[in-house]
Amino acid sequence: MTGWARIRRNGLIALLSACSFCAVAVWGSRRALPDQTAHPVDGYPDLFIDARACPRRGDSAENGRRAEELARLRADRYPYAPRDGVRAVRHYQEAEACYLVARVERSAARVHGAAAALIGRVNTDYAAARLNLLNALEQERWSAALGEIDRLLQLTDHLERNEYVEWLMQQIGRVEARAGTES
Repeated sequence: MTGWARIRRNGLIALLSACSFCAVAVWGSRRALPDQTAHPVDGYPDLFIDARACPRRGDSAENGRRAEELARLRADRYPYAPRDGVRAVRHYQEAEACYLVARVERSAARVHGAAAALIGRVNTDYAAARLNLLNALEQERWSAALGEIDRLLQLTDHLERNEYVEWLMQQIGRVEARAGTES
């Protein structure tokens, strides 16, 4: 073989190898998460969108005290039952509204601070659970994904007819089946 023929042959082999490598890289990078296309990553709902009002019946200050007490009880249970964190925030918001109606500003400020702190904690846990779910699905850790789906369903328990919640519900059967085959 002459020098030019060898150079052309080697160049052609190198070009074909590079094209093949690029095609495999593009194909591999397009591998989506299971059902990722049916669910946008940023399509999750806010947990705290509507503020609670004070009930009209009864003494507003007493209603505020009762709602604050319920909020504290729920907040204490939050580490064990995620839905109780969301319920606690709603009770804090109701207590704040009642204290404002009763013109007890100090108590209103206290429960507002408690609600803000709990909202921050719940939203942080909510973001972590969403991220953990996506990572578990991507890495095919089905048992971990099932746990995160359960946590997310508890956090979104109060939302009705939401696309993200419906997507989570659809994932349960599929992930349970795969979790059962995990060793």
